[in-house]
Amino acid sequence: MKKLIFVCTSLLLMAACSQKSATGYTITGTAEGTEDGDTVFICSMEGFFSMIPQDTTIVKNGQFVFKGETEGASLRYIVPIHQGEATNTTMFILENADIKVTLTADSKNDKIEGGPNQRLFEEFEAGDKEWQEKTDKPWKITLDSTATEDAKKIAQKQVDSLTELQKQYHKDFIIKHVPSALSDMLFAYYMKDFTDEEQENILKLFGEKQPQFPVYKSIMAERAAEAATAIGSKFTDFTMSGTDGKEMKVSDFVGKNDFLLVDFWASWCGPCRAEMPFVIKAYNAFHQKGFEVLGVSLDNDKEAWLKAIDQLKLPWPHMSDLKGWECEGAKLYNVRGIPANILIDKDGKIIAKNLRGEDLYNKLAELIK
Repeated sequence: MKKLIFVCTSLLLMAACSQKSATGYTITGTAEGTEDGDTVFICSMEGFFSMIPQDTTIVKNGQFVFKGETEGASLRYIVPIHQGEATNTTMFILENADIKVTLTADSKNDKIEGGPNQRLFEEFEAGDKEWQEKTDKPWKITLDSTATEDAKKIAQKQVDSLTELQKQYHKDFIIKHVPSALSDMLFAYYMKDFTDEEQENILKLFGEKQPQFPVYKSIMAERAAEAATAIGSKFTDFTMSGTDGKEMKVSDFVGKNDFLLVDFWASWCGPCRAEMPFVIKAYNAFHQKGFEVLGVSLDNDKEAWLKAIDQLKLPWPHMSDLKGWECEGAKLYNVRGIPANILIDKDGKIIAKNLRGEDLYNKLAELIK
């Protein structure tokens, strides 16, 4: 199986990096070790080697075919299954193109004939492999129990130096190939290796030459949402259904209370549940003095949501669109992890964010004399 060492960020979960095409993609392939009726999956990888199926088809007349359309080119895996076992796991770039796949029993002679992003990715991999091979020898010395401490120190310096050069290779490749779908995708994987100044420069370059690509657009949208909901900004209103199914707005509570905490949480979120005693403490202490809480759930199961409210004995109003991580309110406030909260004053100004533990109580004690 081909390998790629990559950085895990929330951007990795995106299907990203090329323009949408009216023609879409067609993947035609064969896989040794499969028979008619066997299943073939297209999978994404999340976390550490966790394969998540994205599409499926059936082998027919010795061949499998996928058809679809993607908003971007993305790193995917083709996984044929025979008698409950994967016969192969091959990485490729999914993009709007005609893609031909030949999978062999031992994976050594697998062949992917894809679009321009596939070819560019293979070029990138070849260069990256060279740097990895240079690093392997000193790396093995650092792990060798028979090596002297001096030898390990020297080897570690070599590893550190080569690693920095490999990171520079990634940066140079991304910049060299702007505008391209692959530069957009690789930036998502390796952006943490860029300094803040380098990130700004590459984003500026993307904006000038390839503003249509999804990773760039997503980053800029997140920045816009963060700026719009920064401390000192006016709150952003949104509408969702309450526990009784009736619509309610954030603005229904702003102004009617001196302070409103918009609290993003979910029934399945352990840290959220652990945080609730602190929110309850603040609510009990300051509710009669003008403090209100509005719970915004990132649940998608209404029964689980209502059950959690009852179990945790949360007395304040609650709302949800039951869209999970696609929660519209969470998107507006650039909520990328929960628990999260926004404290709004009676004039509608955001005065604090993400008050955790005793910080919420202490902040309200400071504000409410």
